[in-house]
Amino acid sequence: MRGPARLLMVLAFAAAASAAAAAERFVPGDPGFVVANVSRAAPDAELRARILAWQQHPADVAASVALAQAYFERAHARREPMFVGRAEALLAPVARNGSAAQRRLYAEALQYRHDFSAAESLLDGVLAATPRDAAARVQRASIRLVRGNFTGARADCALLVASGDSSAAIGIACLAEALAGTGGLERGRALLSNYPMPAAIEPAVHAYLLTVRGELAERAGALDAAIADYGAALALDPGSDAIRAALVDALLARGEPESARDVSNIERPSVAILVRQVLAAGEAARSDLRPRAEGLLALERARGDAAHNREAAMLALDAGQVDAALAAARANFSNQRELPDVRVLARAAVRAHDAEAVRQLRDWLKTTGFTDATTEGVLAGAARG
Repeated sequence: MRGPARLLMVLAFAAAASAAAAAERFVPGDPGFVVANVSRAAPDAELRARILAWQQHPADVAASVALAQAYFERAHARREPMFVGRAEALLAPVARNGSAAQRRLYAEALQYRHDFSAAESLLDGVLAATPRDAAARVQRASIRLVRGNFTGARADCALLVASGDSSAAIGIACLAEALAGTGGLERGRALLSNYPMPAAIEPAVHAYLLTVRGELAERAGALDAAIADYGAALALDPGSDAIRAALVDALLARGEPESARDVSNIERPSVAILVRQVLAAGEAARSDLRPRAEGLLALERARGDAAHNREAAMLALDAGQVDAALAAARANFSNQRELPDVRVLARAAVRAHDAEAVRQLRDWLKTTGFTDATTEGVLAGAARG
């Protein structure tokens, strides 16, 4: 589940430039590598109007929220992280003491760059003041699920279900996911199977329900059912990279690289999708795609952006760089513990023959009750030696 004050832009740019300068300078090896798309940096008429409205009344909460939301929408639609940076710069000076809407949006920016702890703390404050803020509760539940705090998420999900309003459907899927993280995989699947889908459900919410149902099916070993659900979810929400990545992973697991290539072949792919293009590609295309993916990951590090450690581990494993893969997978798992995070750590630990990493993952699985047929199969291979 993923959610949806202002520093002057020159200050935001200066901060980004400072972070990049502090790291080793990144020079793309490919002369065709796109560092920034200046043409898409120029706002369209609608965005210019929102910017102007905010400039005329910078203390107006509604204007600040409207502009920040517009930035997030463009970041999602165009896969341009710079718009998230602009939203964060806009909200940062007022977020701590701002309106609930400002704090929720700022938490979304923090979540985007994987600062989950700070985002959750901000949402704690919102919910302490306004316990019925469903949007904040959805965001906090999402963060808790990502971090593997299934018990905490379960409490938020249950309250969403109990609300009986439009948040109830989200709460059902959220609760199923939380149950599955604490030893109740089949209970979670049954909850979704028996849930009467509302006739007027929003497409994005419907897609979320299908995605969770697909993930739980995949974890139970029902790969065909998972792929069907992921495909239906992506048709409802084609802009979701998370759903697209899940479908590509499942198709690759079923041994269908051509289908995976078709799904991952989109314009302006994010890092997550570009890495999956590499994994699905044939040898000829892979030699072209891999440098682009590695270049984007290097650019993230150079700019001080949140690192895609999950994708870095996947890419390293594919190249046979098991030590680098394990280091990235471990760093990733310290911050986020979704299904792909668990699987890539299992694979990296086993491939690296790191008994301690295997033991630590087994302990986490036992403590939480998180079950996944694929992960169990990978770890069983390690036990056989």
